[in-house]
Amino acid sequence: MRVGINLYGGFPYEQVIEAFKENGIDHTFVCIEHPQFEAVMQALQEAKIKVDSFHAPYKKQNLIWTEGDTGEEMLAIFLKSIDYCVQYGVKTMVMHVSNGRPMPEISETGVRRFDKLMSYAKGKGITVAFESHRYLENVKFMMERYPEAGFCLDTAHEHAFTPGLKYMPFWGHRLVATHISDNDCLCDKDMHMLPFDGIIDWETTAKEIAECGRDVTLMLEIKPGNHEKYKDLSAKEYYAEATKRVKKLSELVDSAR
Repeated sequence: MRVGINLYGGFPYEQVIEAFKENGIDHTFVCIEHPQFEAVMQALQEAKIKVDSFHAPYKKQNLIWTEGDTGEEMLAIFLKSIDYCVQYGVKTMVMHVSNGRPMPEISETGVRRFDKLMSYAKGKGITVAFESHRYLENVKFMMERYPEAGFCLDTAHEHAFTPGLKYMPFWGHRLVATHISDNDCLCDKDMHMLPFDGIIDWETTAKEIAECGRDVTLMLEIKPGNHEKYKDLSAKEYYAEATKRVKKLSELVDSAR
């Protein structure tokens, strides 16, 4: 099974890409809000590392549900994100329905904006994938309204934001992306640890991914600065260990098929 690791800004991107190359990692995803986005994309292209997806901006994304110019500005940012997908040949844009708690109420204005966004993405040949997040019922609303949308399983979100609730039985058949990381399953503690360092049941997760039958990359979404366990590791050491972990998970998925 394909494996990949996100390009996170905890280390200089040049060191991260070099570590990817040393460990045979040739798939990644990039956040459009990365402060060196264009330089990162050029470096990845030169290194021949495939960007499976972009992560849409999320820091101010709740504005899309609100009235006024700031909501329209957020929509424009999302539409520009689709343009980036087209520009760089990235076919999938992963996004949240909202960010943080509490979520703004689903509003007619926000739905109208999402209608425009989804229509624009469809016209450009880009799949928008909604990510498992804090409010299952709102992900459900979006997945039902937009049958063309894909699903992104975020393992840490599932166990830290909605403990006890499972997303794959609902939308595993629409899985187009994964964000894989571990945590201690504490409410709202999205720790972005390496798999097998927390307490997520990886055999169950591997079985869910295997049984959905979808051709996806097992993509780590890890952040070395989020846990003191990794504070003394160099980029080379950290990504060498990350590669071992994602390959171990890949073996579990393959065994479950």
